[in-house]
Amino acid sequence: MALLLTACGPDDGAKGQGDGSAGPVITPTATAPVPHGKGSRLPDDVNGDGYPDLRVPVPSGKGGLPSWIAFVHGSSHGLNPATRTVLRHRDLGLPSQDVTVAGATEVATADLDGDGYADVTTTAGEPLGKQETERTQATVRTVPYVSWGGPGGPHRARSAARVQLTGPNDGVDAQSPTVGDFNGDGHHDLALVRADRHSLLVLYGPFNRAGEATRTVPYASPLEGHGEIGDLIADTIADTADGPRATDLVVHAVNDNDQSGSALLTAGSHGLSHTSRRLREGNSITFGDFDGDGRRDVAVGDSGTRDDEPGVETERPDIGKTVSVYHKGAAQAAGSVPHPLKVPGMSGTLAAADTNGDGTDELAVSLGRGGVELLTLRGSHPATTRIAGRHLLTRAAPAVVDGKTIRKGERAARLYGVADFDRDGKDEVVLAWGPGLAFSRYGERPEWWWITDGTTDKTAFSSKPFAAKAKAKADAD
Repeated sequence: MALLLTACGPDDGAKGQGDGSAGPVITPTATAPVPHGKGSRLPDDVNGDGYPDLRVPVPSGKGGLPSWIAFVHGSSHGLNPATRTVLRHRDLGLPSQDVTVAGATEVATADLDGDGYADVTTTAGEPLGKQETERTQATVRTVPYVSWGGPGGPHRARSAARVQLTGPNDGVDAQSPTVGDFNGDGHHDLALVRADRHSLLVLYGPFNRAGEATRTVPYASPLEGHGEIGDLIADTIADTADGPRATDLVVHAVNDNDQSGSALLTAGSHGLSHTSRRLREGNSITFGDFDGDGRRDVAVGDSGTRDDEPGVETERPDIGKTVSVYHKGAAQAAGSVPHPLKVPGMSGTLAAADTNGDGTDELAVSLGRGGVELLTLRGSHPATTRIAGRHLLTRAAPAVVDGKTIRKGERAARLYGVADFDRDGKDEVVLAWGPGLAFSRYGERPEWWWITDGTTDKTAFSSKPFAAKAKAKADAD
């Protein structure tokens, strides 16, 4: 049984390029058995059947906060919203909720023990003893945990393992760990911002079940006076014809939706380099092969938003709403910035998507008015890269949802992610929408999902019923 909700474009049926094919949104009220695979090398395959899964937040009903998480499983036919796994904190074996636990969306998946099933990692607060509280003036230390996966997802009866850092008193920032393969050995690794935000840790896999990595390497911040570390962005893990590929890492400075500095750490057989390349300032970063040469490039964008910080009046007027592409291996003077490409509608988020399977990624740019623009780039030299094609992809909720009127300015979907859920060699672009200001302003609490091939919908569904099913299960327990 399923309910159908009609979806139309952001102008009440006006068909812009890419939105004329938007169909009904399916609201699944039943579930289907989750396939138990034999294991894969994918970091986002929690049931090990060889297909990536889509991670979505599920409101718990306690103030609408997303304290549960769902995985909609991929297959040879793509995503089926009825084939899903919903996990609560207790299912992840995390510590008591009497201490601070990261929200369910602040998790990462990776096969840390090498058994072919993605594990779930997150951070949680560890209460400090009286002496350490007096010494540090803090009551909680944030540390990472890993919930070990298996054919049916994380084992609900097993406690999560506390990831071992450099010592028992070491702690990390509360954001979720960043997943990569930073030495190209085929084992998944973790990168974490340390609690001081002036250094980071890279934990090279495989991990044992006690949460100990094969080796742990500390890195000083490469930002060189650009402030504290805000987040870490890793290239996508993928196997090539020659085997696993080492994934680079970008260290990005803290920002309040303004532009901020970042530095690129390149990966090799011995791990990430301790020397870095400085990148232009911006507030969105992604990796992709934008020139089709088989090497991974880095795109840095600046949406133009500012917090009226000192000096904003002196910056170049053409730096906002631009993207610069650093091509891998391209000759470029130290400290130089590639020619910026103007993208008038961008709002911040960038992603790479190969929607036609030709081996060259399009640059997916999230738009301030909603939707995404897919840019085809040409040229592999920093000074000659240009935008050769643009394709607009938009989806939106109708004027009335669940009997409530949705204001026109709050109905547009946003770019959520990119993945090849059916493993046909062509990426799907995911757009999401949620009701209320939490979504329209911050992108929080999405409930509607469109899985597209870059033009038409492959499936579209609402995740709202997931919460009811999860609550019934929780009550039964």
